Amino acid sequence: MEPHMLAEPIQDPVVHRLLAGGLLDSSQLELARVEHQRRGGTLVRVLVDLGFISGQRLASAIAAEAGVAEADMDNSSTCGALEERLGRERMRRLGAVPRVDPHGVRFVAMTNPLDLPAVDEIRQVVGPEVEIRVSSESSLLEALEPMEGIEGALNPASGVIRRCLETQLSLEGAEPRSGAPATVETRGEGPIVDLVEELISQALETGASDLHFEPAETTLRVRLRRDGLLGGDVLIPKPVQAAVTARLKILGGLDVSESRSPQDGCGTVSVRRRRVHLRISTLPTQFGESVVLRLHRAGIEALTLGALGLGPDLERDLRLILSRSHGALVVTGPTGSGKTTTLYAILRELNRPEVSLFTLEDPVEISWPGVRQTQIQEEVGLTFGRGLRALLRQDPDVILVGETRDSETAQLMVRAALTGHCVLTSLHTQDAAGAIPRLLDLGVEPGLLPGSLNAVLAQRLVRRLCAGCRREDGIQEGATGRERSGSGWRAVGCPACGQSGYRGRMALFEFLPVCEGLQELIPSRPSSARVARFAREGGMIPLLEQGRAAVLRGETSMEELFSTLGDPGP
Repeated sequence: MEPHMLAEPIQDPVVHRLLAGGLLDSSQLELARVEHQRRGGTLVRVLVDLGFISGQRLASAIAAEAGVAEADMDNSSTCGALEERLGRERMRRLGAVPRVDPHGVRFVAMTNPLDLPAVDEIRQVVGPEVEIRVSSESSLLEALEPMEGIEGALNPASGVIRRCLETQLSLEGAEPRSGAPATVETRGEGPIVDLVEELISQALETGASDLHFEPAETTLRVRLRRDGLLGGDVLIPKPVQAAVTARLKILGGLDVSESRSPQDGCGTVSVRRRRVHLRISTLPTQFGESVVLRLHRAGIEALTLGALGLGPDLERDLRLILSRSHGALVVTGPTGSGKTTTLYAILRELNRPEVSLFTLEDPVEISWPGVRQTQIQEEVGLTFGRGLRALLRQDPDVILVGETRDSETAQLMVRAALTGHCVLTSLHTQDAAGAIPRLLDLGVEPGLLPGSLNAVLAQRLVRRLCAGCRREDGIQEGATGRERSGSGWRAVGCPACGQSGYRGRMALFEFLPVCEGLQELIPSRPSSARVARFAREGGMIPLLEQGRAAVLRGETSMEELFSTLGDPGP
């Protein structure tokens, strides 16, 4: 669970002090105020998140305003006596850590000593003689981190679930304050917040990509999707299901009062000193709302072409395509194959100050500085097609269309690529060759597609063998694809990988540039098999061959490869 940092409002004098000291300018402040109105929270949190001020400079400004010293966390030691008095729960809740400096002076480090109720509570426990000092949030979290493993991982009998249940049941018969209807706030919000943050934290620690909240008749079942597979059940008592669902909706900016219609949203939380982006989907079911969280741990800085695992040759060829000022690049693959990650890495590559860059997304998963992003809202008529029509009047250089899934979007995308725009989009096909007949089926004119399509990049995700327990396995493979020869590797299983034999996933890519010969072939409306034969003759390495090479390198297994791509058969 993340300590409650900078939750109380820090008064405007701190911001004025930053302005007066030249650490912040008025244009930055105005941008931060606009963002603050959009996302809520505190203004100083927005200033730090936008990179306008550092956490250390904010701590210095708060220290000056509060009239207290700054804490030197690196050159101080723990104070067991004060830790015992405060208790871990209070330290985490208030964002306060007791320390002893090199001169033997005991103090309590806080991020916000202007939070007077918190300061009073601390002084009542440790005494008035103990100093209050200011620490940056990152330093304080680092000091708190060694305490994180004490309580252990969440399980069906953990204290946080018991506390949620006890709090909820104790309020079942209580009357709401001031006659107001019972809400998350009036019905034990603290334990519910702890529970949800604990579940998200556990999901991150295990490397999960999704967190499923599945309502049943007597329980709320929680499962993690790790390396593409669901597992790790946690059963939450039914009495707290409504409060947990409400908390998840709040994180995603959804309508808490609406439970009869599906909703989609996104949000950001801080867990273990990391900003985590959440994509949240709700769906009404027989026993309540099903909620699925998609977790995005990596920050924008990690989304680069080099981090995708393309390989030097493919990365060079892709960069050559991206250097063109116009034309379309289509990324293909089934749901969950990593298309969005690849598109975002390409977006980062093209995001330069001199470029006018727009996106149409459903939903907007990560906010990008310098990029104008539009959320598709079909309920009010803002579809990909309608948004693209409007966007083309905004003088764009680069356009990212999250998904091409209808005829109108496909035709507009192609025309935009023909008229001097660089277009990025995704398409649901099994391989790169399938993208061409799919676009033609969507109504793109055969005479327009050759001049507008620069390349197709197909991809799949396969589980990576655990390096700690994989075993070399002699395999025979002949022309049929079933008999294998050469060295391969197999999954074994160990505690580090949860006995699955796999840890993490890797991407396989198939790159199809639209060369002159393929441009001549497209107007004849070729089948995907014919396009694939042409591409292989031109040197394209298919996904299956890429995967077999990964098997021989010990990165994945033949079983996993066939499970993902299908057995090639005799």
